[in-house]
Amino acid sequence: MPRAWRLPTWMRSAAYLVFGACLGVGGTFGLQQWQNAGEESPVVQTPNKQNRQPRTLVMDLLLQGDPVLGKPSAPITIVEFSDYQCPYCRRFQQQVFPKLKREFIDEGLVRLIHKDLPLPFHQQAETSAAVARCAEQQDAFWPVHQALYDQQSCLECRGPIAIAVAAGLNGDELDRCLRQPAILEAVRSNRSESTLHDISATPTFVIGPTIGRDRHRGQIVEGALPWPQFKSLIEQQLKKASLDAKR
Repeated sequence: MPRAWRLPTWMRSAAYLVFGACLGVGGTFGLQQWQNAGEESPVVQTPNKQNRQPRTLVMDLLLQGDPVLGKPSAPITIVEFSDYQCPYCRRFQQQVFPKLKREFIDEGLVRLIHKDLPLPFHQQAETSAAVARCAEQQDAFWPVHQALYDQQSCLECRGPIAIAVAAGLNGDELDRCLRQPAILEAVRSNRSESTLHDISATPTFVIGPTIGRDRHRGQIVEGALPWPQFKSLIEQQLKKASLDAKR
């Protein structure tokens, strides 16, 4: 009887290393999942996060230069760390963000700040983040941000630059912007900041009272929660901010 075919030892070892790296990064890619397909299902954290208790930042996040949506005077600020190739970031953007914008941001109750956390095993994530940052120079960050998530499955085949140009960016201006070292430096600075604060999953949100234009701290929420849970967290923070304001 012929022997069963097996991968060479070095190939098996390499596969284990790659799999281990994906687990160790702590990103929700391929690991974080909803219990059911419905919107009401809660998110399940990655294995290395299961026993982690809710926590609050002990140091401020620095917000200067990061894309912002909403009024500076909003009582609550939410900082989102996300990756353009993360499927759960896309789920948040498509299922939760429209309701968040309509019910809280447009009403002046929430200010949303975007920070980049491109995971190392997503080949187009860092370039996508740089493209979105360049879109801000053409006053088009949020439309391009949305387009990159809407066409996430095309990031590998078309590329983020083509997606951004199709969304309305000037290609020549985009090309010039992408040559600026400061663009990638901003993306990598966000990633370094996430490491400093022990934030490694995508998406991760820091939700808390607005304490200033350029700094923030608050409760850390990991994962793409369904809207009822996410809304409840915001309402709790709004209630707390209102009570604090009366003291």
